[in-house]
Amino acid sequence: MVSKNFKTELDDVFKKFDVFAKAKQHLRHEEDKISNATTASINNSVSAGSASVEKRQELLSDAQENADKAADILLQLHRRLAKDYGRFWRKDIITHQLFAIPEQEIIEAFSLLAALNQEPIPTRTITFQMRVPDEYEKPEATLTVSGEAYVFGLLDCIGELSRIIQDSLKSNQTEFLKRIFKQMESLYTELERFKEFPNRKDPTIKTKDYANLKARIDTCGGQVRRCRKLLQDRGILWLS
Repeated sequence: MVSKNFKTELDDVFKKFDVFAKAKQHLRHEEDKISNATTASINNSVSAGSASVEKRQELLSDAQENADKAADILLQLHRRLAKDYGRFWRKDIITHQLFAIPEQEIIEAFSLLAALNQEPIPTRTITFQMRVPDEYEKPEATLTVSGEAYVFGLLDCIGELSRIIQDSLKSNQTEFLKRIFKQMESLYTELERFKEFPNRKDPTIKTKDYANLKARIDTCGGQVRRCRKLLQDRGILWLS
C-alpha cells in the first residue's frame, strides 16, 4: 500500500510553489521600478562625467538616490519572499535567474557611481540607504547579489565608463579622463579571466552573438582599446 504521507508533503510543496509563483509575478511588477531607477541613476552618472563641477555633484546626488531606491525595492522583495516562502527559499527553488537582471543593473549603477566618486568598486554586498517614509534619517542596509549578476554588472559598468570617456573628450578634463580610463582598464583586467566560462549567459542581452560571457568580455576589451586609442590620439595617454 502506498503511504499517504506523500500527499501531505505534496500539499506543503504546492503551497510553497504557489507562494513562489506569486512572488515571481510581483517581481515582474517591481522589476520595472528597479529598471527605471537604475536607468535614471546610470544616465545621471554618465551626464555627470561631462558636466561642470557644480552640476556634477547634483547629478551624482540624484544618481545615488536612484541607485539606493533600486536596491531598497529589491531588498524588500527578498525579505518578503523569505517571510512568505521560508528562510530556505534560496535553496528550495533555483532563484538566481529570477533576480538576475535587477541585481545586475544595481551592480552597474553602484559601480559606476563608485568610479566617478573615486571610491572603491563595491563588493557583492552593497551598502545603501533605505527609504523610510516620513523619516529624515535614512538607515543603512545591505543587499547581496549573485556571483553572475556581479560579473555581468561590472562588465556593464565598463561600457558606461566608455560612454563617459567619449562624452567627456571635448571638456578638456585630462586628469578626469585618465582616472576614468585607469578604472575602466583595471576592471577589464580583473574580469578578463572569466572568459574561461564562456557559456554563462547574460540575461539582459538576447542576441545570440553577445549572449555568452566570453563574447561580453571581448566586447568590453574592444571598448577599452577604443578608449585607449582615443586618449592617445589626443595626447592624454602616451603610447606604451
